[in-house]
Amino acid sequence: MSPKAACMSLSLLLASAGAASAHHSTAAYDLEHRQTLQGTVKQVNWTNPHITFLIESDRKDGAQPVTWMFEVSSPGVLTRSGWTKRSLQPGDHAEFLYAPLRDGKPGGLLQKVTLPDGKALSYSLTPEEQ
Repeated sequence: MSPKAACMSLSLLLASAGAASAHHSTAAYDLEHRQTLQGTVKQVNWTNPHITFLIESDRKDGAQPVTWMFEVSSPGVLTRSGWTKRSLQPGDHAEFLYAPLRDGKPGGLLQKVTLPDGKALSYSLTPEEQ
């Protein structure tokens, strides 16, 4: 391989590594101020690269319910943590522990779900959290 080709290959490798690292960033979420929400699952999107849940919040003080979008990790990470595609389905009511979006929109990084029977579903983002 010529020096020019080697330099180009190295540049592409370094550029793609930065993009992959940025893709998995949690900078959009306030991990230091976790919150809980009571609500009902409206939609489950069990797809790569990240699973998402649409949750309709319970009515409080006569206010209209709000639809929240929670992101979690990949299907592989959740499966290794004991989740299945059927662990949380539309119509299920639960308590959701999440790191809120920093921009104040109704959503966040879902970290734990507690079902009415007390069963908890959780996962960790890093091996250190397991």
